[in-house]
Amino acid sequence: ASGGTVTVPNMTYNRLIGIARGPDADVFQPALEPELAKSWERSPDGMTFTFKMTPGVKWQNLPPLNGRPFVAADAAYAMSRYANDGVHRSYYVNVDSITAPDDATLKVTMKKPVADFMWPLGSNKQTIFPKELVDSGEITKKAIGTGPMIMKEMTPGTRVTFAANPDYWERKVLLDGFEFRIQPDHSARLAAFRAGQVDYAYSVADTLSDIKKLEATNPNIQVNMIPSVLGVAFAFNLANPKFQDERLRQGLSLAINREAMIQIVFEDLGRVAATAPWTYVFDNEPTIQGGEMGPWTRYDPKEARRLLDAAGVSNFSMSNVYYAYTEAANRWSQVLVDQFRDVGVTMTGGKADYTEFNSQWIGRKLPEVSSYGWATSGFDADNWFYNQVHSKSQGNRWNITDSQLDQWAELQQVELNPEARKAIWRKMWDREMQMAYRPPMAVGLTFQVYQPWLRGIRWTGTSPGDNSSYYSWGSQVAHGWLDK
Repeated sequence: ASGGTVTVPNMTYNRLIGIARGPDADVFQPALEPELAKSWERSPDGMTFTFKMTPGVKWQNLPPLNGRPFVAADAAYAMSRYANDGVHRSYYVNVDSITAPDDATLKVTMKKPVADFMWPLGSNKQTIFPKELVDSGEITKKAIGTGPMIMKEMTPGTRVTFAANPDYWERKVLLDGFEFRIQPDHSARLAAFRAGQVDYAYSVADTLSDIKKLEATNPNIQVNMIPSVLGVAFAFNLANPKFQDERLRQGLSLAINREAMIQIVFEDLGRVAATAPWTYVFDNEPTIQGGEMGPWTRYDPKEARRLLDAAGVSNFSMSNVYYAYTEAANRWSQVLVDQFRDVGVTMTGGKADYTEFNSQWIGRKLPEVSSYGWATSGFDADNWFYNQVHSKSQGNRWNITDSQLDQWAELQQVELNPEARKAIWRKMWDREMQMAYRPPMAVGLTFQVYQPWLRGIRWTGTSPGDNSSYYSWGSQVAHGWLDK
């Protein structure tokens, strides 16, 4: 279910519904929009969803599909396969049946009413694929969909090329073709971008200094600064006896000077953020000064030491492991080492390779702490307020065990009244802040850099409901063009 894995299928496939992306999307409050389904409705009791298919959609004109009409049974087949096989089953755990009463109608009946069934359907993880490719065994080698691009050639580790689908149902595709070039080396990507050999390159700038250096050679670049609404937590393994005393966690949180981290690591372009996106809970961005970030997010080394003493710890040491997704992660971790030292706490260890760190973090086997424990990805509120915090959820990488949070996590799943559900989230937010399970951290703005001639494309991927960022090419590519 990784973003990189789904990037290519999203160029060729569509989704049942979409999440609004691109230049006109609201980065704080995303919206669902029609795609293969032109409309939908939920019954008043929340037990039945009925989707009406968009007329005139055809599969791409390649064998074995040969341009046949898309029908509701196609969507029912793909969704049923997701529900019964693979990593997406949790999205469908409350679904009782998925049927197609006729070619234009898809009906989903629930076992119990839940608030968030719709959002995952719009994600880039839920593309609608054809039964023919599954039956032939070609589903892992070919991608033939209803989408804007036709896959032409795929060379593992090198490139994937596409041509525009001349029969695309939504609109005329403006680009003639498209190519993904696989360049793992950052320097090579940056050089290719500087030379104008690519129209967009992944992660060519992490900081304001990087942007200024790039502007010196490429003064006409477009820079998109994506606001950070979700954080990367300082992660404890809360199953480890060392971290059971809440006073220890609270003291460690008070030892972190987040404002200094924003200056040192992110060059003053950052903010303090909790792990869950604040936009679910608040109308305005919460602050330390306003009290919404809890009592332990301020910087107070003297009180930190008092709480550590009260917890009975002296000469406390903890082992850190993280993966440096960006250079900022290295600077971040070193700043934490220095700040913890100021209150008599030693943090050892550090950077690990990708496989080592992810096997521990995703596998919920983190030995002690991670200075850079990123949240599980998800497109709905349930990801943040159940999947990450419920004691029986596999997405609870921190091993949080709190019966009160469990109770609220289950209640919010089935609360269909938006305001009542928001009130439950606020209780969960405040409880987590008080217990310092996942102390809020300083996070930087994300920089996305485009060539001056790239039009119709913008990443909005840090908002709740859409964390796809630069993986969402497929939902935008039909609207993109090159002004050169």
